[in-house]
Amino acid sequence: MSEDDSSKHHTDHESGSMDHSNHENDNPGGIPGAGGGSITTDSESRSDVTDAASQSTSRTDCDSSADSTVTVLPWSGGPQRVRSVCGSASDASNNVRPGEYVMRSLFADFTVQAEKKLDQVLAEPQEKPLSKVLQRGEDPVFDQLLTAFGSVAEHCLPSILRALFAWYERQMKPSDAMAASLTDSAKKTPENRGKGLFSGEPVETKEAETILQERRDLAVEFVFCLILIEVLKQLPFHPGHEQLVTYIENVAFKHFKYREGIQNDPNATNIHTVADLYAEVMGVLAQSRFQSVRKRFMTELKDLRAKEPNTHTTQSIISLLMGMKFFRVKMVPIEEFEASFQFMQECAQYFTEVKDKDIKHALAGLFVEILVPVAATVKNEVNVPCLKNFVESLYGSTLDMCTKSKHRLAIFPLVTCLLCVSQKTFFLQNWHYFLALCLSHLKNHRDPKISRVALESLYRLLWVYMIRIKCESNSATQSRLQSIVNSLFPKGSKAVVPRDTPLNIFVKIIQFIAQERLDFAMREIVFDLLSVGRPIKLILTPERMSIGLRAFLVVADSLQQKEGEPPMPRTSGVLPSGNTLRVKKTYLNKMLTEDTARSIGMSAYFPHVRRVFVDILRALDVQYGRPLMMTSTQNVNKEPDEMITGERKPRIDLFRTCVAAVPRLIPDAMTGSELVDLLSRLTLHMDEELRALAYQSLQTLVMRLSRLET
Repeated sequence: MSEDDSSKHHTDHESGSMDHSNHENDNPGGIPGAGGGSITTDSESRSDVTDAASQSTSRTDCDSSADSTVTVLPWSGGPQRVRSVCGSASDASNNVRPGEYVMRSLFADFTVQAEKKLDQVLAEPQEKPLSKVLQRGEDPVFDQLLTAFGSVAEHCLPSILRALFAWYERQMKPSDAMAASLTDSAKKTPENRGKGLFSGEPVETKEAETILQERRDLAVEFVFCLILIEVLKQLPFHPGHEQLVTYIENVAFKHFKYREGIQNDPNATNIHTVADLYAEVMGVLAQSRFQSVRKRFMTELKDLRAKEPNTHTTQSIISLLMGMKFFRVKMVPIEEFEASFQFMQECAQYFTEVKDKDIKHALAGLFVEILVPVAATVKNEVNVPCLKNFVESLYGSTLDMCTKSKHRLAIFPLVTCLLCVSQKTFFLQNWHYFLALCLSHLKNHRDPKISRVALESLYRLLWVYMIRIKCESNSATQSRLQSIVNSLFPKGSKAVVPRDTPLNIFVKIIQFIAQERLDFAMREIVFDLLSVGRPIKLILTPERMSIGLRAFLVVADSLQQKEGEPPMPRTSGVLPSGNTLRVKKTYLNKMLTEDTARSIGMSAYFPHVRRVFVDILRALDVQYGRPLMMTSTQNVNKEPDEMITGERKPRIDLFRTCVAAVPRLIPDAMTGSELVDLLSRLTLHMDEELRALAYQSLQTLVMRLSRLET
């Protein structure tokens, strides 16, 4: 059978029978696009993995029984192909080339795994988000399969895409029998049996099946996106294939359309998640087909702008903008960089012209998503005219908007990003005014959200000032840093500003300052936070002490590991697919000695920190260690949650930080036996996390001591 003939024959297997009635709709050699076009064979047929790969069938069970279950692949070539797959491996290897065989095997495995994932989704309660079942990191076996697809795609991406599109279309047009079995699939687990879609509620059968069908369709979309995200990274190796690209764009942009009343849909969370996944797909696609994605986006935007302004149009534009939030500027080559900022300039022009507040805010959010990664890596590119023009065209108007309460939350981050990607002279001329604006909002008790936004703006600006620009003159730098420190850690105050903020942000701020002004960071900030030189009988400033201790350890660790400049703070480290943007930091637990401190330039500060560390540990043990032992009769029948609340909580947090610091930091004037005794007792503390940390530190300490003795 020829490739052209075989591509026209597809197998539907239901109840052990073969039906050929749907072969025209399921043709992987000519996949229909949204515009009614088709995807045809091209130069890719000359590669080792050809379209003949679209002639294989997978099975879940292969034996002599005529009733064995067969999983039909999108390229099925008829009954004779099913029988051949059930044959020996040697038979299969005689008929196909190695690359084609790998492709077939991989896709066969995928269809089986995907079907299991879909069954799992339907068996879970309706309230459980799809991301908890399908996201990367939830199933190592499926993750490994996706990674394998990514590797193989370098050699046969077009074949994979055609097969994937055919699978997708088959899954999105399930047979009547499949639709009828959805409710049964949802009842597979005992906990779901006899329950409605929402725990305890009666089920209207028709409505239940509709919701289940939608949930299944969304799960198919989720899996489809996961593979696209993985394989499209190899698209630069495959120039051309515009029809394949157009197909992906058509599917993706359907999900960027606004759906009224979606907030009342039982699958609302999953619908938003899938839309975000397609935005991630567009981000990957734009890395190699930027002009195509740009053209499609601008066409869609132009059509919406031409419509009558109303709430629906506004929401439609916002939904479209969110579809581009994972677009990332290519820093090299320079032509790609310039093309990206020409696109950004077009969007900036729209930002200037549009009057609708919600659209302005959505555009501002989009700019921030795109500019933060640029700000983290930009160097000489700040001098490129297109970037310079982009900054100057927006800065004045956005700075004015920051003075208006209705715009602050959305526009503060944008002004921050514009400064972060600006030239050095522009930054130094303008940042002091915006810095003062940020500092003035840190104590905004009426609106805690703006306090947090102002703090995040501050620590990004400080990174640029300390790391990229390398400060100003000594006196100017000292003045700027002093105003920042006094605002964050007011003299005479027990707390930090703003309150209820993750302490890690303050630690990063100190780390950025220490990169260029180590002595200032240690003596003016860390020593003050740790109460160096002051007697410690009661723990009055636990948050400050925790920040100071952690900052000292982070700076020492960075210097000892010769890490160089700390990276710019990024936004969320996890993408909708579950792919992570962050590399987990590994800290040293090797004992910090005087010799080591001298070698990294911290010998002037190390003894002071060790002396105050022992005072803090002993005070914590007296007040929050011994009284909260599980062996204490006063604590019998009491829950840890009710014991570790109010003022105790920040002090227990500090206790955890101190215990975790051992044996990296050994408290001064505390004997080894005293330290071991303290840690041993804490393994019986009421706080579970403190117990675990004490056990870990004790184990590491004993191992270190045993090595020293030998």
